[in-house]
Amino acid sequence: MALNGGTGAWLPRLVAAGLACALAESAAAQPAPDAPPPAAANAVPGVPYTVQIQVDGGDAEVEKIASDTSTLKTLEKETPPGPPGLVGRGKADIERIAAALMATGRYNAVVDVTVAGVSVTSESAADAAQRARKPVPTLIRINPGAVFTFGAVRVAPADAGARAITFDLRKTGLETGKPAPSTAVFAAESKIVDQLRADGYPFAKTVGRDIVADHPRRQLDVTIKVEAGPRAPFGDVTITGTREVDPAVALGRVPFRPGDRYDPEKIKKLKDALAKLDVFSSIRVREADRPDASGRVPIAIEVEEKKFRYVGAAAKWDSVDGAGVNAYWGHRNLFGGAEKLRIDAGVGRLIENPPSEYEYKLGVHFEKPGIITGYDDLIVDVIAQRERPDAYWRDGVTGVVAIRRQLTDELSLQIGVEGDYSKIRDTFGEKNFLLAGLPIVATYDNTDNLLDPTKGVRVLLQAAPYYNAKGEQKSLNIFKGQISAYWSLDEDSRYILAGKIGAGSILGPSSTADVPANRRFFAGGGGSIRGFAYQSASPACQDIVPKPHKALDCDEDQPLGGRSLLETSVEARIKVTDTIGVVPFVDAGAAFDKAFPDFKEDIRVGAGVGLRYYTAIGPIRFDVATPVVGRSKNDPRVAFYVSIGQSF
Repeated sequence: MALNGGTGAWLPRLVAAGLACALAESAAAQPAPDAPPPAAANAVPGVPYTVQIQVDGGDAEVEKIASDTSTLKTLEKETPPGPPGLVGRGKADIERIAAALMATGRYNAVVDVTVAGVSVTSESAADAAQRARKPVPTLIRINPGAVFTFGAVRVAPADAGARAITFDLRKTGLETGKPAPSTAVFAAESKIVDQLRADGYPFAKTVGRDIVADHPRRQLDVTIKVEAGPRAPFGDVTITGTREVDPAVALGRVPFRPGDRYDPEKIKKLKDALAKLDVFSSIRVREADRPDASGRVPIAIEVEEKKFRYVGAAAKWDSVDGAGVNAYWGHRNLFGGAEKLRIDAGVGRLIENPPSEYEYKLGVHFEKPGIITGYDDLIVDVIAQRERPDAYWRDGVTGVVAIRRQLTDELSLQIGVEGDYSKIRDTFGEKNFLLAGLPIVATYDNTDNLLDPTKGVRVLLQAAPYYNAKGEQKSLNIFKGQISAYWSLDEDSRYILAGKIGAGSILGPSSTADVPANRRFFAGGGGSIRGFAYQSASPACQDIVPKPHKALDCDEDQPLGGRSLLETSVEARIKVTDTIGVVPFVDAGAAFDKAFPDFKEDIRVGAGVGLRYYTAIGPIRFDVATPVVGRSKNDPRVAFYVSIGQSF
């Protein structure tokens, strides 16, 4: 069997299958020229029938393909309006099921459908259905044949550009000896075109294919004809659809200039950059189908603006901290330049605690993109807060003004100024702190997915030197870093090994008492060392005699916080199905009293297993963990965690 042509013979067959089904049903339903009007035609009783699928050899996979594809099966409860309609469904099924089996590499499959024992290809099939006892017995019989494998596979370049490229057919899925489903050929064509586009040929396309199914050898010989077209750089970029958003803000996010070498990855990054502005509900980036007069590729951006104002509220409750309520209002395009303003207000620790331990928070966040260049964002945060965790009580106000620059696609740097006034009570007593600092944050991320990475590295480095205008210790320098890496152990990324290590240190103060409690390091809990209670893997308070003025009581094993931190995690992320995964993990680490980790202090180790349910927005995480080393009486024997996204 030879299939040739610019569009190939498979596509016409697949189209013909769909048309055969549609035409058969349509023909059966159309009244004759002298037939009564449709209302009377609808009065003709339908033809009930039963369907049985019989596969030679009893292949369950083939039976499922036939069942999912067959219109006789899917429309069994919707009786056709007469015997010709039933026969028409059977004829359509022959084409549909044969095409579906061809998509799995079964090119010599034989499909037949009988009604009342007569093949639907026979002229007497409709009469047999008319005479048969109702419901009419219908049989789909399939001889699936063997699964073909690829034989000779090659790419036939149609122009000089394509001839200059070396194609690795193994990466396209076309490999001699491997199963040869028709879908693999179509997928390979897309991958070949993608390779040409990635090499700077934006107009690359396939111009035909020659496919020969050799039945004696049970092999499929494939030749794909490909044309690279001219190599063209990026051209001018235009944008339409903006009404209230300044188009210059969007154009400032374009990651290339006219004349730069064409790269389809930069088109994807352009879409991501525009999406991060959070002012467009729809974004389309269209490339011209031919070069302009300068030999470049014009790019047209089409957008639709979303609603700019939003409001929301949330409530929560747990048996330890009580109830909490939070409300917020925001604007995504405050002055027309995609400026973001959000105001949050919340109250927590209600019901389960006395009013003196209620928590309050009022925060304002402002962000202006493109403050200097298209990739420089101004960020302003002001937060007034009353905190009442177990380790300390704090009333304070913090303000930060920073500029974040996207240096490369993976690397960003944020530098700002910060002011913080806090009144803090802990077991050391009550102290006031007035901090002025220069926080610096650098991030590097080349992973492939925000919520579910399968490869790449993420690095977060923070340095924050502060001057304390109140207190004996004037210098306070906080350093923190975290590296996480992801390795895919197979091509389909069903087995992922993930690891994380984080460390921190506070330099300057000679003791933990001189560090503001909200700046100390704590460890333990769902985002830290699973299996342990929140903050429990931290230095604990000790009774001070005499008790300092306004000091909080020191309960046994109450966390105090430390001046250094070390945390590690290792996970094996295993996909059992496309939607279900299992994740065994081990976490270890602690917070330490000294400025650098002191391994003479207790290291906590927790272990457990997690369940992942993969959705379109990311995996839903459910983890169960238990302390293995270093458990105290305040730590649970088993802890449960639920969230969206992987743990790191």
